[in-house]
Amino acid sequence: MTIHLPSDVERSIEAAVHSGHFASVDEAMAEAVRLLLQQLTRVPTPAPGLGSIGAMRDAADELDEIVADAMKRREGETWRDLSVE
Repeated sequence: MTIHLPSDVERSIEAAVHSGHFASVDEAMAEAVRLLLQQLTRVPTPAPGLGSIGAMRDAADELDEIVADAMKRREGETWRDLSVE
């Protein structure tokens, strides 16, 4: 099978191989296709009662950053004694 990828995607795949994440470009592409097929067959089901908050599960990294930022700000609040909470 012959595929044509945008050059930036091709460079990213080659970088992943050179960094040791994959043994070959073929292995990297096979894993990419497996992940794509899993994602295509997965039917998202919203958690009961969460409404639009359930959409955040698709943005876990962003949610982690928001929580980390909130905790950092909370620690910086001088009027709050975190040792008692």
